[in-house]
Amino acid sequence: MAQLFGGDARLIWALAGALAVVSLVAFVTRRRGGRFRALPGWAGLWWVMATVLVLLSRSNRWIAFPLLAFMMFASLRAYFSVAPVRPRDRYAILVSYLAIPLILWPAFIGAAKLFQAVVPVVLFLIVPVFLVYGTTERGLLGSMGRMLLGVIFFVFCIGHLALFAGPAHQGLLELFGVLVLASELPQRLAARPHPGTPWFRPLAGIFAAMFLATGLGYVLAPLAGMAHSDGGRAGLLVSVAVTLGALVSEAVATDLNMTSSAAVIGRGATMTRMVPAVYAAPVFFHYVVNFAP
Repeated sequence: MAQLFGGDARLIWALAGALAVVSLVAFVTRRRGGRFRALPGWAGLWWVMATVLVLLSRSNRWIAFPLLAFMMFASLRAYFSVAPVRPRDRYAILVSYLAIPLILWPAFIGAAKLFQAVVPVVLFLIVPVFLVYGTTERGLLGSMGRMLLGVIFFVFCIGHLALFAGPAHQGLLELFGVLVLASELPQRLAARPHPGTPWFRPLAGIFAAMFLATGLGYVLAPLAGMAHSDGGRAGLLVSVAVTLGALVSEAVATDLNMTSSAAVIGRGATMTRMVPAVYAAPVFFHYVVNFAP
């Protein structure tokens, strides 16, 4: 099957192959317990995310963008369900939800510069105003940090994926998915970096992820219209961003006192599975757009 939704479908098959490998590893290792118990759920979530990436890249925007908006809403809602918020913060939470279509609209019409102007103003200047609206209550600074962290992850970062929608950027979202999977799998197998724990095993996973993502980026880059060298650098940057996202995700989980079962099921699991991936989206976008020829 040479074509799928139009255009070269080889990167779709590359993404499907990466998902097959991830799923097989998750199935084989799931009985070992510990961190391996979370792998099947992570692989399952990535089948959903990969479907959204392919639809963004290859299908009608009226189909893909509502799906992306729903994913942003569901992720943000899951985050707010585990992050402690004050009753008065409901106004800022509502504005965060309403910001999703407002932020996706510039990407929908292909206005990247408008997107880059609207997103910081709406998320980082307007949302905090609603945190001070209402009855007097202490805890503003802590609540503002939790609120902004959520919108950075699940609105700002995910929103960058929408900028690659359409034929002009066809293949880049599939390449991004492959690079993230290549960056995450070695780290999840070796042990993700965690504040306050030894770094010997995580370092092995980090270096393996860098090597694998850089190599796959170099090989697959021409399928997305990029030079081999740019693809390799993109893979390296994505692996670094995924590592940083995993570190932040683990720190947030620790601060929220999330138990080991939360890494397997529930809303907390959704948060920890998505953060490393979405953390890399702005890095990938700005490198491809502003630095790759």
